[in-house]
Amino acid sequence: MSTLEVTFVTADRTVWSGRAAQVVVPAADGSMGILPQMQPTLAVLDRGLVRIIGEGGEVTERDVVGGFVSVDGDVVTIAVDDAERVSRSER
Repeated sequence: MSTLEVTFVTADRTVWSGRAAQVVVPAADGSMGILPQMQPTLAVLDRGLVRIIGEGGEVTERDVVGGFVSVDGDVVTIAVDDAERVSRSER
């Protein structure tokens, strides 16, 4: 099964890095799902939730205010100013 190589960073740290089955980001034009073998894409991010579903099904969620996402082959780079952890009670 094909996976994505994801790097999720802020200005001062790496939030998450590894292989994922799927990524969902809050693109400026609406929510955007990213799967393996997607066409190359560059999108501006809006305020919302970044969700990364890892190879084993584990889910990482962070609130972001803006930034961008780049997809090139199966390499996904998410760059934002800040990313806040989402607690289960906030969902």
